Amino acid sequence: ISDWETLNVVEIKAENGSKFESHGDGSWLAVSDAPDKEVLTIVAESRGRSASSLRLEVLTHDSLPQKGPGRAGNGNFALGNIKVEAAARNKSDVPPAALEIASALATHQQNTDALSVTASIDDDPVSGWAVDVGGIGKDQAAVFEFAQPVTNENGFRWVITLRQQHPNTKHAIGRFRLSVGSKTQLQPSVGTDAADPAVAAALDQVKSGADRDSEAWKTAQQWFASTLPEWQAKRKAIDEHQVKGPGLTLAKVMVTSEGLPKMSHHADGRGFPHFYPETYILTRGDVHQKQSVASPGFLQVLMPGNSDERTWHVAAPDENSRTSFRRASLANWMTDVEHGAGSLVARVIVNRIWQHHFGRGLVASPNDFGVSGERPSHPELLDWLASDLVTHGWQLKRLHRMIMSSSVYMQSAEHDEQRAMKDRDNMLLWRWTPRRLEAEAVRDSMLAVSGKLDRTMYGPGTLDQNMTRRSVYFFIKRSQLIPQMMLFDWPEHLVSIGRRSTTTVAPQALMFMNSPQGRNFATAFSKRLRQNDSQAAIMEAFRLAFSRQPRPAELTSLTLFLEQQEAAYRQQQTSQPREAALVDMCQTLMSMNEFVYIE
Repeated sequence: ISDWETLNVVEIKAENGSKFESHGDGSWLAVSDAPDKEVLTIVAESRGRSASSLRLEVLTHDSLPQKGPGRAGNGNFALGNIKVEAAARNKSDVPPAALEIASALATHQQNTDALSVTASIDDDPVSGWAVDVGGIGKDQAAVFEFAQPVTNENGFRWVITLRQQHPNTKHAIGRFRLSVGSKTQLQPSVGTDAADPAVAAALDQVKSGADRDSEAWKTAQQWFASTLPEWQAKRKAIDEHQVKGPGLTLAKVMVTSEGLPKMSHHADGRGFPHFYPETYILTRGDVHQKQSVASPGFLQVLMPGNSDERTWHVAAPDENSRTSFRRASLANWMTDVEHGAGSLVARVIVNRIWQHHFGRGLVASPNDFGVSGERPSHPELLDWLASDLVTHGWQLKRLHRMIMSSSVYMQSAEHDEQRAMKDRDNMLLWRWTPRRLEAEAVRDSMLAVSGKLDRTMYGPGTLDQNMTRRSVYFFIKRSQLIPQMMLFDWPEHLVSIGRRSTTTVAPQALMFMNSPQGRNFATAFSKRLRQNDSQAAIMEAFRLAFSRQPRPAELTSLTLFLEQQEAAYRQQQTSQPREAALVDMCQTLMSMNEFVYIE
């Protein structure tokens, strides 16, 4: 049994804004920039009936300078003064009373004078406990014994003030843990075998009959699991893996913003620079007939006649600001549903998301909401979705979830001729219309199922159609377009495409059957399966390709297919007939409509 009860910290107030996060062992780590000076007021609770001393542990961490335990550049801290107050835990309306500290001891102190642990309980708010000269990079502890022990049947509510105002800046504690002891003359030591105070409180609630669905039960169960050898072994493996990690990887990315150096362009030397400090109003569009400088403004057709543009204007904070804040002004106007473009913007983005999920928007012309565009098929639904989006803070993730959990999204794709006679194009959404994946998604799905997908982010693109990164990393070069992408309706990249076309042509099937890339994907796919068990291989292949189990008829058919293909390859004296048959099966699965169509 430990001599110390770790305090359950309820609140940490920092005079100069320091932020702390719990580490699950009762300790708290500073996770914000260190201020020059700091005063922490810590509200905590203990369950024990008596307390004779307070222990303050200052602990190391890799994120701290020199591993700490302080936040100064050399890893030191200086505790100028400590104040301890206590009250009964069950009487929140009773202010805590200050406790007199009679003595202080520490595992290490910088000297025996102004930087000793006893200097933290004198009248000088500057002098105080520090640990330089032998104590940096090591866990330390100090014990502050009360002049008179305190007792209470219901435990205590503590208010502990740590004043850190040394003239040397940033000399604040980086990680700390607080505990109280009931015995007198306890020696300072680091570490405890007591449970986390939150766990101890949860265990008490469970013993007292807490509901099994309560947070106390969840906390207690998690703690119990951590005591099992199997859990500890897995936890150790995870920790070791995280320590090794992939290492720090630097990636070069392009940032497009005001006030940053302009990127050079291969056409800059042709007399037409790509960056102009000002934009002019041109007579008849002639660059040689410049009129006045065009100032930023908003579309008047989307503004009431009495609108004042200053309503949305955001001024730069000072004349030396890197950016003009014109984009912030534009954002204000675009999202103003009362006097700006917000109502239209909400309908446009809702329509785009609907099109993403259904293949066709509620307005079939997503790039044209004007009189020349298509009329909405469900105008009331479009208005309601737009209003709901604005009401809930423009949260797109919520909108995605609502659409995908709706009954219309989860409809069957079964055909009904009676309904089709009334609505052949399914404009009223009486069924789910199967639609093919986009070109990028077709190729990326084949890579993912084959296990060859390289998930590396950022970095340069390529024109190599054999690359294994996502298709978004293909360069766009008009004279060297990627054949597989073009085959599945890759759009024209020099113009705005509101909705991609979808064609069905024979070369698409031939790509799955004959292309070197398709065969390579199938070969890699087959290597992920069990080579010697036909049924297990088929079931695993269906799980990877279709996220389902094969139906009995499919299982029988593919088992027979594997046997026939293997026999044929043996007759041809192929070196690995079994493996070749599996490749054929995998290639067949990736050629099926179910693989490239959303149903």
